[in-house]
Amino acid sequence: MPSKRAWPGRDEKTRKSSGRRTRTFKKDERPKLLIVAGPNGAGKTTVFQSTIVQDIGRTVWIINPDLLAARIRSVESLGVQAANLEAVRRIEKWLTTSIKAHQTIGVETVLSTSKYRKLVRAAKKMQFEILLVYVLLRSPELHVARVRLRVKKGGHAVPKNKILSRRKRSLQQLPWFLQNADLAWLYDNSGATPHLVGIKRNRIVILGSNALPELKEAVRDFS
Repeated sequence: MPSKRAWPGRDEKTRKSSGRRTRTFKKDERPKLLIVAGPNGAGKTTVFQSTIVQDIGRTVWIINPDLLAARIRSVESLGVQAANLEAVRRIEKWLTTSIKAHQTIGVETVLSTSKYRKLVRAAKKMQFEILLVYVLLRSPELHVARVRLRVKKGGHAVPKNKILSRRKRSLQQLPWFLQNADLAWLYDNSGATPHLVGIKRNRIVILGSNALPELKEAVRDFS
């Protein structure tokens, strides 16, 4: 199994300007679209902060819909539903604009619908490199428990029926996004630390023997 830190080296410069992080690309380096995906409670943010993703996270703006919606509610005094809808609208606009400007960008998503397929197609047309990080837990019940734990710590709640239905739909979407990714990492985050159980590179997906059954099925569907 490849090392969690097996990310190709980068020769790039980063700088801060007007409060925003920018980067200088080499002439032969393609911009990137990074999708950090997984059902509610999977721990997508944890994986982003503590694994291979942090190697690219310094140079990729990741948009977290939940954090943006919370900020909108707090600063702009919108209700929960209105803030959520406004967050989705702004994120979609930001992502589309970034791709048109050939700028590396990332998004965190449950991936329970096909809405990001259009974005991936647009990015590929612009010769972006598509990166996918998918995070899953060993059972639907563990996803529910993790969300409840998050709520106790001040996080946002998600109804149990939505957690379960989104998990199923997210796994149904995974084969398409896996097929269209240039690079992909599959994580089992059921334990105390995220565990890399699969990787796609050079159009080949390699799964560890300990990969979750749902991930094995997704790879079969991709193949």
